Amino acid sequence: MILSEKLSEIWECYEMEIESIYKGRGITILRTDKGIRVLQPLETSESRLEQEAQLKEELYDAGYKAIDRFIRNRDGELITCDRYHTPFVLKEYFEGRECNIRQESDMLEAVTNLAKLHLALQRIEPKVQRKELKTLHTFQRHNQEMKRVRNYMRQIPTKSDFDYLYLSCFEKFFGQGEEVVNELERVKDTLINMRWHYCHGAYHQHNVLMLKEGLATVNFEHFMVDNQMIDLYTFLRKAMEKNEYQPELLFHLVDAYNQLIPLSEEDYIFLYYLLRYPEKFWKISNQYNNMNKAWIPPKTFEKLETVIRQDTVKQQLLTEYLSHYGLNLQK
Repeated sequence: MILSEKLSEIWECYEMEIESIYKGRGITILRTDKGIRVLQPLETSESRLEQEAQLKEELYDAGYKAIDRFIRNRDGELITCDRYHTPFVLKEYFEGRECNIRQESDMLEAVTNLAKLHLALQRIEPKVQRKELKTLHTFQRHNQEMKRVRNYMRQIPTKSDFDYLYLSCFEKFFGQGEEVVNELERVKDTLINMRWHYCHGAYHQHNVLMLKEGLATVNFEHFMVDNQMIDLYTFLRKAMEKNEYQPELLFHLVDAYNQLIPLSEEDYIFLYYLLRYPEKFWKISNQYNNMNKAWIPPKTFEKLETVIRQDTVKQQLLTEYLSHYGLNLQK
């Protein structure tokens, strides 16, 4: 086995024997005598890393053990630097595959797993004292970003087909975003005081591993303290986008979560507004804002066409959602 000299000087700082090595997406996966480990560059601040490590230890102690805990080096440090002073971290990892977002049985297991994770996180007292609905601020910022893209497109003299298509549907999607922000602003005090606990922060299919026995949840870099329904929304949004907004699938997934953590009418309404937000349209806006506008990739144009096409079935889904759960938005 030929080891990378640069990385070998890193893992030699840990109490483990390497059996085999292979590459993942931006990570190095190590089979060791202590189990599977992942070595990756540090992508956050040292203080944030310490907070994440502490949360994972508390989560492990609370009974939720299938997580990628950090491994400290021989000096008891979370961070190990190579000769070029590049910081790395080492984590526990698992033998498994990512959740299949097109397979209902996988998704049902993932939602049940999320409920179990949330129950464990509810046993941990948040270190943050100030309560706020971060999603409201995020959506407000996203709306402003969409507006800036629209304003930029309006003033350029030569417009592309993408520009014309974007401008033709902007008012519809921006209006949806504004409506959601206005409604969340109206009920934010209620939502802030509901289910205010630690959240995973990026609970989607790539961070849920299907193991031979059970599931594991990884990559807590975006953990936060907020309403835990945001984690459920993150997973549901991805599932709906990839499965053409099938109502029965949505109901099955929500009901699977509800079996372990009973949802209130306020929870269902909050989920409705989260799902109503035009997240995919904002993502395309954000990509456009950060790209070379002289040439728009055909893939970006196709994504916008898909968002426009899917919006009809998405709105039908939201209408069925309100009816299925008997929700009254006028309260």
